[in-house]
Amino acid sequence: MSQHKKMKLSKIGLATLCALFGASQAHAQQAEATEQNNEANIEKIEVTGSRLKGVDMEGANPLQIFSRDDLAKKGYDSVSAFLRDLPQASSAGTFTENGGVAGNDGTPAGAAGVSLRGLGSSSTLVLVNGRRVAVDSFTNGFDSFVNVNAIPMSALERVEILTDGASSVYGSDAIAGVINFILRKDYEGQELTASYGDDTASSDFRKYNLTYTGGFSTDNSNTTVVVDYFDKDALFNADRPIDVTFKSSTRVTIDGSDYAEPWCGTATSNGGTRCQYDYVNERAIQPDSKSVGATLNHIYRLGNDREFFAEAMLQQNTGSAYDSAAAFDVRVAGNSASVPQWAADLDAEDGEINQIRIRSRFPERRIQDYDSQSYRLLAGLRGEMGDWSWETAASYGKTDNEITHVQGYMGRDKVADALANGSFNPFNLGRDNSASVIAGLREIAPRIGESDVYSVDFNFSGTLFEDISAVFGGEFRGEEISDNPAEVAQSGGIFALGASDAAADRTQYALYSEFNIPLTEKLDAIAALRYDHYSDFGGAVNPKLSLRYRATEDLILRSSWSTGFRAPSLSQLGAGTSLTANYIDCGSGQPFDALCGDFGATAGELEFDQETLGNKNLDAESSEAINIGASWNLTDDLQLTIDYWHYTHEDIVDVDANTTLRACIAGSAPVVDDEADLNGEFGCVVDAGNDLTFLRTGFFNVGSQETDGVDFKLNYKLATSNAGDFKFTIAGTRTLSYERQITADSPAEDLLGKLSGAAEIARPEFVADAGTEWRLENWNASLGAHYISSLGDGDFKFDNETVDSWLTYNASLGYDISDNQSLLLSIRNLTDKEPPYASSPTNGYASSVHDWLGRHWTLRYSVKF
Repeated sequence: MSQHKKMKLSKIGLATLCALFGASQAHAQQAEATEQNNEANIEKIEVTGSRLKGVDMEGANPLQIFSRDDLAKKGYDSVSAFLRDLPQASSAGTFTENGGVAGNDGTPAGAAGVSLRGLGSSSTLVLVNGRRVAVDSFTNGFDSFVNVNAIPMSALERVEILTDGASSVYGSDAIAGVINFILRKDYEGQELTASYGDDTASSDFRKYNLTYTGGFSTDNSNTTVVVDYFDKDALFNADRPIDVTFKSSTRVTIDGSDYAEPWCGTATSNGGTRCQYDYVNERAIQPDSKSVGATLNHIYRLGNDREFFAEAMLQQNTGSAYDSAAAFDVRVAGNSASVPQWAADLDAEDGEINQIRIRSRFPERRIQDYDSQSYRLLAGLRGEMGDWSWETAASYGKTDNEITHVQGYMGRDKVADALANGSFNPFNLGRDNSASVIAGLREIAPRIGESDVYSVDFNFSGTLFEDISAVFGGEFRGEEISDNPAEVAQSGGIFALGASDAAADRTQYALYSEFNIPLTEKLDAIAALRYDHYSDFGGAVNPKLSLRYRATEDLILRSSWSTGFRAPSLSQLGAGTSLTANYIDCGSGQPFDALCGDFGATAGELEFDQETLGNKNLDAESSEAINIGASWNLTDDLQLTIDYWHYTHEDIVDVDANTTLRACIAGSAPVVDDEADLNGEFGCVVDAGNDLTFLRTGFFNVGSQETDGVDFKLNYKLATSNAGDFKFTIAGTRTLSYERQITADSPAEDLLGKLSGAAEIARPEFVADAGTEWRLENWNASLGAHYISSLGDGDFKFDNETVDSWLTYNASLGYDISDNQSLLLSIRNLTDKEPPYASSPTNGYASSVHDWLGRHWTLRYSVKF
């Protein structure tokens, strides 16, 4: 957490931090040391993973830090693109807008989230300047997340990533770790940065970025302002030679026989009776987007060791998400004027005019427009009282989302009416209809979401008993969320679109403490304890104990154990009605045979309607984390860090029909013959033959997952007299195991090293980055590599067993034109490497970890004045 007053580090202090962060910059050390001579006040440093201030935390936690320049040199144009490649986050739960479709399930349009260790985006805590921000009002499936696309990369000073459980320090959601975005502050002067980029293929994949940074100082204050504009074009599957592994089909059924329509020529399937339809090429690899944002950081020194600070952040993201044309299944009379001659002739062969069935597609791709606005305001005070420091702040954050369905989403009633009056022609992919007819079938169906969070916090830090550093603090927080789709979408009145609403709110308070306790000259302990209480489910106590042993001046051994928790998300507590169909097996030995009556006994299975709701009786998810590692400065220029980690995550919230079915059989849930008699409770409805016809169920604490692995990072610096300065880095994550158990009565699944599930989620065994940086006088350059190990093909594979490993390169070349001007050319996927083939995904590659963006470049110019 980085809420503190301006300071200048000593040369030794900065070198210590650089060793911990894995990046030392000699010129920065010298500049800071020089400035220190002119500063009377020394700021007490606080780093992500601990609230202790002014304490040497070198090597205590597995912490990584990436600067804004690090991201720019690697060619990243957004925070989400960087996090997607991070070895610790290149697994299940991390998602971006790449490869997303404009459907009713999965990723909300234009959004992105991050998941450390593959434990889910709701198990990774995202902070801005050490404090929470509002979660998105929409969910990714059932997972809540902070939309990292609402954080402009140009406003960042650095990103701090803690890869260890931290609920004892930060509370809920920090099961897998913390990502803390530190925004720019204490800047003096003005800077303008402009960039332009494109791919090297014939497609139009242009992107523009313009950023203004201004820092205004007086004797007692500093105000830093960043204003950013970013614009990126869309890239479609049709722009790349992707391997489409599955094509849908359309057909016309006349007198019980299927026929292909003339529009497809010889591109048929099923013995020539159906037209092949390539819906995959209508989707986007990356949608278009625009964003406008501004951040402000203000510090005013009041005197007497007191300081007022304020922060503001505003971001608006707009754009579109794309999916293929929606499918429809309709019937028309054989004598309708829309029936083409070829179909009329076939219908007349039996001497009768009968109804004709058309299973086809509408004539336009589906498009959602999204508008997402995020606000964040914070004000606080900090100061000194004797040997103790204190800090308090109040903040408010809000996210407003709106999605409108501007094309391709057709109303069922409108289509039915148009078929009845003959104004809509469903043949020939609907292409024979006028633009006005198609426009009259569309449903805009706006979906509006809001998420609010407000909080007040305080802490005191200082020294107990001469040598024990301590911090005590607390916070109060309120949250509210709503997701309001249009009624026509909730009722299933739109082709290929479904939705359910959600609304909930709660308050929470917490008290915490943390201590740094020297046990011997070389061994110290960092102990933390936190109590959180929620208005909707109760309280949770979470401890953490870390040990740090200085074996030598250059070798630090560390270990930690902690428990964690995740409060049920507001969307899980307040989810509205979602309707689906489900079934159970009937017969002797089947677990739910008691709910099978006369029909089920005969048929061997039973289909029923299922209604899914939020569950206000959910408990918190729980976890345990262990980390054992070392930080070793082998020489002044060579540093190695290595950590073994292990997470157990239990009581995971998920939809589970089986829990309610078992309760119906056991008598702890009602079994009635009329839905109204359930009185809103979870339970079962059976008919006169004692067959289950309706089930009302929802979310339960039923799942668990367990994973372990090893992180490593090696840094080496080489300074030469004539060839410049070099820095070499290699970092990676080797996951040793990953098992997920969906419910208590289902077997544990080994999901490591394969694609799995309907969403083709990848969990690679090994992800690594390697690179070198070089600087000589006004020139600088870098070359990096990103590696993802091979994967087993997914659940729907058909001609492939293994998705090959993927190795891509990025490069940059920079030149300092003067002290105030610089140019940087960065290239991603330098060799234009195609993603490896995967047969299970319909687009032929694993879009959760690979991409089809191809080689693309960015030229950036900066001027300070």
